[in-house]
Amino acid sequence: MHPNSAAHTAAFSVDSVQITPAGEVSTTSDTEWEALVSSAVERVNHVERLNAESEQRGRSWSLPVDPGRQASTPAWTGRSAWQSQVRQVLNSPTGRDVCRRFQVSTEFVFAVAVTMASFAERSTGRRVCAARETIAHRSGVSVSVVKRARRALQELSVAREMARGRYLRADESYAAECHHGRIQRRAASVWALTSPKSLVIAVGRAVKKLSKKVGRSEKAARSSYPQLRARGPLSPSRGFKLLSLVRDLSPNRARARAGEQPKSAQTLTRQPRPIDLQRTAAELLVHASVFESAGHIGAVCEVLARAGIDGNRWSGRDIAAELTRDTQQRGWIWPQHLERPLGYLRWRLTQIDWTRPSPSEMAQKAAQEARQRIADRDARLSRRDRAVATPGHRERCKKALASKLLERRKADAHI
Repeated sequence: MHPNSAAHTAAFSVDSVQITPAGEVSTTSDTEWEALVSSAVERVNHVERLNAESEQRGRSWSLPVDPGRQASTPAWTGRSAWQSQVRQVLNSPTGRDVCRRFQVSTEFVFAVAVTMASFAERSTGRRVCAARETIAHRSGVSVSVVKRARRALQELSVAREMARGRYLRADESYAAECHHGRIQRRAASVWALTSPKSLVIAVGRAVKKLSKKVGRSEKAARSSYPQLRARGPLSPSRGFKLLSLVRDLSPNRARARAGEQPKSAQTLTRQPRPIDLQRTAAELLVHASVFESAGHIGAVCEVLARAGIDGNRWSGRDIAAELTRDTQQRGWIWPQHLERPLGYLRWRLTQIDWTRPSPSEMAQKAAQEARQRIADRDARLSRRDRAVATPGHRERCKKALASKLLERRKADAHI
């Protein structure tokens, strides 16, 4: 039987058997029973149709959005492009005035926007149905700041509230239970992230202007340094004389002439890097793809070791998550391309305290505490069960009490 079938039966039907005062059993008629069954089937079909039409996803049930309002809301141009558009409008005088009117800083508004973008659909930017508490926790701000930041984003036309959060109706509560199997009483607001046409054009012009400026600076650099366009000043145009000069001035040959053993022949004893550190570096490159161009994995290991990161405590996934959290808290976004990935990684790692517990350690501690609570609960229940008297013991106690009462009555009667 489906785990929700009992709840649905209790909600959609009534008992078909009644007990009369005389003890006789009477059943309802076939017509009434068919009406009850058809009504229950109609309710179930309505719930399933409601879930299918609203395209529910995730671990919570979201409020359905009016199709007309959905069609009139423009989609965004992509997560990274939308974040650039939000940054552009927040840095403008209009964005600063809006943030000042809602009494919230532009950095906090951008942090909330980045968090909302992480919950949105990748293609359309819609269905942001995370709770305010969840957005506040991931953004590193308070719930009040989230409210004011969303009002500012809506005022700047980069976000739109599609459905206001509220308590669920009876059929919606049944639909939520059918969707994720739990009881849900309330649903959060549904938001859509949009890219206005004027803002898209403005950002495109800014990017084009920046690319032209970079092109002019490169052209000026080539005109100032002619060797950038031709062969370098130390490039060997005639190979034999320069090669012989290099051979004569080679450090290994100088040591050989002095009677020393060349460095290439010396026995180099180098300790291998810890396997935990190598595994952490490899996992970091998997979960933070922006550092894939960092080169050899050993270079990443050196950066992690110099930052004081313990590979036994911090996994690559933990480091990537901590970098993402710090990025969102500062109101930044991940760069799409890095010319010096190792330098950027070294700089970012120095901004974070790696002595505190890692997410894996906190998860293990929470799991251990949960196991301890379960063990304590089981022990408490077992002690309670052992303290409960057996039926035989209760009968013996009843007989002993009855015998004492009888003896007391006899004694009173003799008196």
